Amino acid sequence: MGVRNRKTPSLQKQTRENSPKDSKDKNSDFESSVDEYILPWHSFVALGIFVSVYVKCTSASIPTGDAGDFIISAHHFGVAHPPGYPLYVSLGHLWMRVFPFGSPAYKLNFLTSIIGGVAAFILYITTYRLTGFAPSAVLASSAFAFSHLTWFHSIGAEIFALNNLFCGLLLYWVIKFQRTSVESRAWVAMEASFISGLSMCNQHTSILYIGVIGLWMFISLIRDQAITGRQFMQTGITFSLGLLPYLQLPLSAYLSSSPSTWGNHRTLSGVLTHATRSEYGSLRLTAEERTVDFTANVRLFMSDVVNELGMPTVVLCGFCLLTVRRFSSVKTIVYVYTGALMLYTAFFCKQANIDLTSAIFVGILERFWMQANLVISLLGGCGLWTLYSLLVKRYPNLERNIYMILSIGSVLFGARQAINNFSSCDMSNNNMMELYGRNILDGLPPNSVLLLSGDESSYSTRYLRYCTGYREDVDVVAQSRLSYSWYKETHKHSFNHFIFPYNRTFYAWFTKLARSRGQDYDTFDYKDLFDVHFQAGIPVYVFDLMDKTDEAKDKEWQDHYEVEQDDFVQEVRRKDHPQTLDTLLEKMESRKATYTRQLCDKSLYPERSWERSIAEKFCSRQLLIAPINAGLQSIPDVYGQGHLLIENRPAIIRIFKILRRAQETLTFKDGNGNDELVLGQSDYYNLGVVSWMLFKNYKRTDELLEAHKYGRVTVEQWTLFLEKSSDVEPKKQITEQIIKTLLEGVPDLLTNKDYELPF
Repeated sequence: MGVRNRKTPSLQKQTRENSPKDSKDKNSDFESSVDEYILPWHSFVALGIFVSVYVKCTSASIPTGDAGDFIISAHHFGVAHPPGYPLYVSLGHLWMRVFPFGSPAYKLNFLTSIIGGVAAFILYITTYRLTGFAPSAVLASSAFAFSHLTWFHSIGAEIFALNNLFCGLLLYWVIKFQRTSVESRAWVAMEASFISGLSMCNQHTSILYIGVIGLWMFISLIRDQAITGRQFMQTGITFSLGLLPYLQLPLSAYLSSSPSTWGNHRTLSGVLTHATRSEYGSLRLTAEERTVDFTANVRLFMSDVVNELGMPTVVLCGFCLLTVRRFSSVKTIVYVYTGALMLYTAFFCKQANIDLTSAIFVGILERFWMQANLVISLLGGCGLWTLYSLLVKRYPNLERNIYMILSIGSVLFGARQAINNFSSCDMSNNNMMELYGRNILDGLPPNSVLLLSGDESSYSTRYLRYCTGYREDVDVVAQSRLSYSWYKETHKHSFNHFIFPYNRTFYAWFTKLARSRGQDYDTFDYKDLFDVHFQAGIPVYVFDLMDKTDEAKDKEWQDHYEVEQDDFVQEVRRKDHPQTLDTLLEKMESRKATYTRQLCDKSLYPERSWERSIAEKFCSRQLLIAPINAGLQSIPDVYGQGHLLIENRPAIIRIFKILRRAQETLTFKDGNGNDELVLGQSDYYNLGVVSWMLFKNYKRTDELLEAHKYGRVTVEQWTLFLEKSSDVEPKKQITEQIIKTLLEGVPDLLTNKDYELPF
């Protein structure tokens, strides 16, 4: 792009026939002054702004989403989840070796910010090359780069910034192909083919743009008889050369002992299985079978485009499509862009098999709309140019004024985008995921095993364990990967305490059923897993046993074991070895918790973000109020006040002790007239926490009116949960009586550790 093309004068003349500079379009008097081979000075100003802003906002630690997987894979030269993203992982691995500042997470975040800034720069010069109109380049690049979606996913260790860069390069090469001489187009197609191969080593969604652009180039070359059979073969070879980064998969299998590698890549079939995402479903977002609502997906996409890029960009995009037929210099290029956009949008709206009722899953889907937003932004910039051209044709004497107005308008629009989204995209002080992982690991005793379910808990803890050396005495195991036959072979070297039961290979829920039929597969179930660790004296903790897949059918372990909430994690215990109250209280008093507003205040984060989901989960787990979380929404400032619970853990423990004593003194009759203690240990702890929160939410006076008011609120909120239970009335009675007793003792409850119930 920065080198002059040394062609013969006649060839240069033929090249310029397709450029806006010498366009003979009778409907437009506009002539571009852009030099096709020299980057303008203002493009480097734009590059400096984009990179500087992104670097300023770079995530301080491990981000949410799949970033943890990429960081661990890059740090250890492992293989990320399908399709492996070998180019990004390889670049990250090399960068971590040469960049001297920060943690492994920050290093990859920093690299991604630079890539994101360069991607915005590519869009800037592509728009300028298309139109020769600087305000168009400013509008298109700022609308895209400073949208929340692009910005947020360009400052953390994700592959979307690199995908934006490659898609931008493909769009640039469309212009280069169209405006070069016919004799040179085959070589330009080879360059585009190589870029296409590289882009396929990062994110497979680029194939939808590659398909449209490649087909158009091929048809053009055949029509103009501008390609030979040899050149056609060379184009295929250059595409294959672009795929060479996939050699990282087998190289990793032989050169690395990564504790986070996904799959076994020592065979060609293993590499192909991973590269084609066959374990996920090659043409789907997830492996789940779910009906797709095409119309709902389209509506969601259109709404998101307006929200992200702004109405002016969308309107100008539409104006471009309506008026572009008047501008022969860009008409073909715009039609190619539009074809790629339509195919991509239609495909994704048809294949997006995720739950759109969940805000977090909508947020996951949104990330893939960046590729479409890139083209819409570019077409919006082109629309500004066509508007300028038509206005100048109608009012030629006002050309300077029109240029000035549109220039100022595009700069102000970009500034508005940046100002509106800066606070929500500034992750420079965000270490939420690291704190989240530390809270999970800090709740574990030495030399224990932690079984994890869910990306945010799995990636955060595995990053701390395997990239920073935090809690090296704990083995962190991803439950979802236990069901793959390759997991044992590729990960057994990473564990100090975790045992594969009876040296079997992988988890399967049907293990017991198969054995009962005389079939003995190389599998184990949860009971086998818990048995071998209990016999070896190795504590096992879980963070959500999976309950949405076939593992839910694995029930035998529940006859012998129970999962008991133990602070932030859950301990697997044998039913014939119950935990004593003294042991539980000792654990509670010895736990440390790093509790900040980042972890508990969901109002800090957008509705569709992983951060908001984690904040909700952290609060519900740390406060142990998950069963009544929905009911608590009406209590004032529950999440904002949550950190006070950690600061006053001794007060919570005293409430818990009081409630336990109440349990020992109160009995109720069940439906058959038998004595029964209705509330269990976890119920009492929940009730104590809720009661304490409500005490903190009223201004203490000598009058107990306010106390009783919140006492009634407590009962009402607790009843929301009780309504789902079969023993509503007995639980309500004991709840009301305990709440009343607690409220009567408010003045002494939080200060007098010897306070006794007046029974």
